[in-house]
Amino acid sequence: MKKWSKKKKITILLLFLVLLALFAGLCWKKRRGIYNTYMKLTNQEIPYSVKEKRKKKYGYYGQKLNVTMDVDDTISIQENDDSANDIQTEIPQTKTLVATSYEIDQQLQAEQENGYTWDDPMVILNPYQISPLTAVVLFDTEEEYGVRFTVKGKTAAADISGEIDAASSHRVPIIGLYPGEDNTVVLELLDDSGRVKDSQEITIITEALPESLTDVIEPVETSGESAYDLTMVYGQRTHLPFAYDCMGDIRWYMNKETGNYGLYMLSNCRMIWQDTAGYVPNLEKPQSTNLYELDYLGRAYNMYYLSGGSHHEVIEKEPGGNLLVLTSSMQSHCEDKVEEIDRQTGAVVNELKLQDIIKCKYENLVDWAHINTVSYQPETDTVLLSVRNLESVIKVKWTTKEIQWILCDPRFWEGTDYEKYVLKADGDFIYQFQQHTAYQLETDLDGDDQTIEVSMFDNHYVKVRKSDVLQYFDGEKESYLLVYAVNEAEKTVKQIKKIPTVWSTITSSAIYDADSNHIFGMCGHVKDSEDKRRGMNYEFDYDTEELINQFSIKSYYYRASEMKIDWNDYEETIYSEFADKNNGYGKYYQMGKILSDTTQRIYMGTSSLDDDDVMEQLTQLEELLRFFYRDYYGNNSKK
Repeated sequence: MKKWSKKKKITILLLFLVLLALFAGLCWKKRRGIYNTYMKLTNQEIPYSVKEKRKKKYGYYGQKLNVTMDVDDTISIQENDDSANDIQTEIPQTKTLVATSYEIDQQLQAEQENGYTWDDPMVILNPYQISPLTAVVLFDTEEEYGVRFTVKGKTAAADISGEIDAASSHRVPIIGLYPGEDNTVVLELLDDSGRVKDSQEITIITEALPESLTDVIEPVETSGESAYDLTMVYGQRTHLPFAYDCMGDIRWYMNKETGNYGLYMLSNCRMIWQDTAGYVPNLEKPQSTNLYELDYLGRAYNMYYLSGGSHHEVIEKEPGGNLLVLTSSMQSHCEDKVEEIDRQTGAVVNELKLQDIIKCKYENLVDWAHINTVSYQPETDTVLLSVRNLESVIKVKWTTKEIQWILCDPRFWEGTDYEKYVLKADGDFIYQFQQHTAYQLETDLDGDDQTIEVSMFDNHYVKVRKSDVLQYFDGEKESYLLVYAVNEAEKTVKQIKKIPTVWSTITSSAIYDADSNHIFGMCGHVKDSEDKRRGMNYEFDYDTEELINQFSIKSYYYRASEMKIDWNDYEETIYSEFADKNNGYGKYYQMGKILSDTTQRIYMGTSSLDDDDVMEQLTQLEELLRFFYRDYYGNNSKK
């Protein structure tokens, strides 16, 4: 047998080592996918520790999927008898937050009847069970008075005050208590001219913060004042939303976890809450299907269901109007669709699938678009979309789905059918990359009535399609607060503001506050910090760019925003919101109130069925039942 030469042996050995190195590299890069495949082939359960380590995905990284789900094919199940009661299940049965809130409101209304006075009020801490730093104070006065209340802060600027309209029966909402302290709350009675008729101090004792929030915020630089009384932080790894004051002290939080994107602000000073109770399978990651309308006391008013799940943005089309919700088409793509939801019925009344108006080479990817912001401009019937993975902000006619313009580095769309929509630069500047929170502003910031201003958070990060973008990406590891002035008639754009922040690669938000002329940079995903803290919030003077406040946040978060409170709204019961509405919704709540009030009075022994006012209420109840009867059988039915 012929022996191999020394040179040949060395060559074979080197080849073997190269192959071994390549295999080892593959195993390192794809280790979870290989391991998962092995576990699946051997019918073994993936260990909990592996799930925790992996967090996001099963299988190989970078996989392309081609899956379609018909979310419109709904199966309706109706109970026809009591057989369902015999089914044994371990699935927990819980009430919706709306049902729980309604019951608590009834209990508070009943408690109100117990005759608490100005001198001896009743204080109920955390009345709706999910907002521990809130309370309601119950008392009656002989005359009608307005009530002003102040939670005393550690400084005068940190005081949190509110005022409710005149009444003789008072349910005073308190928000902004310190955790783990004896809080001093000042109550003042106001006459019809606003003069203080009487005042007193009460003490409300709260429990300490949960462990996950104990060191969640640290002041870096504070002026002692802020344009926001309370600033909210929520989403991503910040599972429990919280709010802090101008000194960086937590003054509000919820002990109920949110979904991945947390919550969204509404014009009525409530929020849309992304619930964790229901998720829909998604091509990239599961998404919450359940949305609640909540106030900051933790009271739920409505619930909405999204069959395709929700992500990134829920915003009002107009104040008090329908909701625009970012969802997924589920047709080989995710995070590429906008739905308009009827505010009253929850029905989808309009939608936009981005692949219907843009065709490009990236559509073979699952998360090809990644829409992260939507807003509506009623004067032009347009929506403004921040399309992160296309490096573009796109304005589209909402009714006709026609593209109006694209704000993007022209090199991205060069040679495509969409090159003609790209705004031409007025002056030299570096464009945004992987931007978030692109909104059209109502304030004229450049003094030119021929332009509109668009603000955004420029993450300035290249995450996908590097081969295309890296050839002109400047590589700077800073993020920016940007404001562009767009001349829509001439199709030009000028960059009029660029304020640097710490590098925040994903999520994050830029907010211009017109009342204070401040601009906020909420950096929710800081990766390169030396102290391993993952968020940073800035407040700047817009004109001078002077830093006013800066706070460090412990965990990644999705967004931060101002907490705005309508105190009179929070003082009312749920059903009072609908009491004057002459429709089924309003009648339903009127009927609920009559049943609640009458039952409570009879139960407490303060009234009987023979009392004239009780008989009058029962007559009203009869008429409401007739309303529902006529509504069901038609107006021509016999009474």
